[in-house]
Parts: sequence; C-alpha cells; structure tokens
Amino acid sequence: MSPPSTLGRWVSSGISRRRSSIFAFIVLAMLLPDPLGERASAASGPVPLPPSGKAYFGTYSPPLNSWTQDAQKREYTQLEANLGRSLDVAHYYYDWGASFPTWRESWHVANGRIPMMSWGHYNTDVVRSGSQDAVIRARADAIKAFGYPVFLRPMWEMDGTWTRTWVKSPASFIDAWRRIHGIFKSRGATNATFVWCPTAWGFASGEAQKYYPGNAYVDWVCADPYNWAPGRPGADWRSLAEATQPFYSWGLTTGKPLMLGEYGCQERASGEKGAWFTQARNDLKVKFPAIRAVFYFDSYTKYDWRVDTSSSAFSAFKAMGADPYFNP
Repeated sequence: MSPPSTLGRWVSSGISRRRSSIFAFIVLAMLLPDPLGERASAASGPVPLPPSGKAYFGTYSPPLNSWTQDAQKREYTQLEANLGRSLDVAHYYYDWGASFPTWRESWHVANGRIPMMSWGHYNTDVVRSGSQDAVIRARADAIKAFGYPVFLRPMWEMDGTWTRTWVKSPASFIDAWRRIHGIFKSRGATNATFVWCPTAWGFASGEAQKYYPGNAYVDWVCADPYNWAPGRPGADWRSLAEATQPFYSWGLTTGKPLMLGEYGCQERASGEKGAWFTQARNDLKVKFPAIRAVFYFDSYTKYDWRVDTSSSAFSAFKAMGADPYFNP
C-alpha cells in the first residue's frame, strides 16, 4: 500500500492514549495470578456490541509484496497513521488446517484491535462425519487459551460458486457448521464470536438463506457486498446500498447484529470511487442502522480494491473513518 505521502507517518495523541490504556489492561490481565493458566475472565467473553448508534470500523490490509511480520505490521500502522485513528478490527484469512491465533492476533490486541479470523473451507461432508473433530478441537482450545474476544468467520461465502468444491449442499454445510459450533461450545471457547457470512448477491437470488444454520448457532449475520464494475465484464456500477439491501432485509428477520465482513469498490471515472465511499458512509448511517460492523477489503487481488487507489478515494475513506458513527 502507498497512502498519500502528504499525510506522513504520524500517530495522533488520541490513538496513543487509547493504545496505552488497552496495552495497560492487557499487561495487567497477563500479570495477575491465574491458577487456571488462562487469561483474565474479564477478557474471555464474546466480542461486545458497539454502543447504540455506532459501528465497528476495520480492514483486511495485507502487504502488496513482502509478507514478513514487519511488512504486515507496517500496513496497519501506516494506514492508521494516515487515517488519524486506530482501527477497531483487523481481519485475516487462515486455511482449514492452519494453526491460529498467531502473532498477528496477539499484536492486534496489543494495539487495540479486535481480531477477525476467516477460517478456510473444507469438505463439509467430511466435517459433518466427525473425522475433522481433532482439527476443530485444536482451534477451539487455541482460541480459548488466547483469552480475548475474537470474531470467527468459518467457511465464508459458502453459497458462492467458488466454494462448490468444498460445500457439498446447504444441508451438508449446516451440519458441518453446527458440529464446529458445538465443539467450540463444549471446549469452553466462549470468546469465539461466530460470524455466518454468505455473499451479498446470494441474498438477492435466495441462495444464501438456504445455508443458515439457525439463530442458536450464529452470533452475527454477515455479507460481502462488492461493486464489481468496471473490472468484471458485464458488471453494473452499484452503490453499497444496492448491493447490501437484499441481505439487510433478510438479516433483520434474524434479530442478530449485522456485519459487512468484506466490501470493496474499484476505480472508474475520476472521483467516482471517492463518491462511492461518501455515499456508503451516509447510507450505512441512515438506511442500515442494524449493520454494527464494516470491514473493508483493502487489498489488490484480481482487482485493485485498495483504499488509496486515488487521493479522492482515500480522502473519502478517511472521512468515513473520522465520522463519530464509526468510532465506537
């Protein structure tokens, strides 16, 4: 990432105060006597809701080239410096067989961010058979031992065409999800906040809803709305509201807090991406108050979704981050 150089590498005193307070809490929690070998119980519950009329603000912000620890950390510290604020949540992706939490989640917590871990896909028929229970127990035990609230987003976009290799059917997915959730519950990993997250367009087609495992197995309901134009051939330019409305209408029926686990926009004509961010900011506040967390996909994959693809785009994203609504 290359944020606008005029913003410089600085951190406001507000960020410093917040991080100092959080760091002091973490140090105290880790130093207090704990005969069970676990973190302080005050930090072991699920992710709390933001205050009423507020929404968590975060990103997935990977390095463009180098994947060293320093490079990964630098992406977040530089982005926060340029935004003039700390992020509420930092997002990362792990394969099914990966070990996590890692240094990333520890580092994010130490810097005032709630971790969100998207946990990769696996054959849902195999998962529901019980043959992967040891893998699930290992992750549940590791998250419990981590001791701090985290968002866990297993097998996201299960309704998408790209996940068909692993997700065998809605019924298979639901059984697999419930098995994962049940094992986490039985292992006492109460700090894992379960996020169910199909594609956004799946709600418009009616496909996403088929994969819902039930309110008893979900903490937050999520979707991933993107403006695919102009990169994807034939895609229409769509506002965040247009992409989000079908998900929002259905999500309200669950009574769960709602989340945008990923969202993104590409550049088209000059100034359009910045205008898209500005409209998204306003629509989230006015039209979608039940969406309590929004996490931008600040990455260059097949298309360039990064927040700083133009100075006008970054300025609008920065203004969104400065809005009191997104500062819980």
